[in-house]
Amino acid sequence: MFIKPAPGIMLRDPETRQFVPETGQEVGDFDLYWVRRINDGDAIKVSGPQPETPPAKAVKSA
Repeated sequence: MFIKPAPGIMLRDPETRQFVPETGQEVGDFDLYWVRRINDGDAIKVSGPQPETPPAKAVKSA
């Protein structure tokens, strides 16, 4: 599953000891640590990584 920290929460990955980026990260579907974080409201389950859209290019008219 893909999770993101809840707004205002600094969420640490217990395996890497690094903070989860605001853009989110993939975690195990049945990992009880992450299920508890979601149930406590510290993490939010999202559908997947949000792709960054490139800036629109200006189109020149002929």
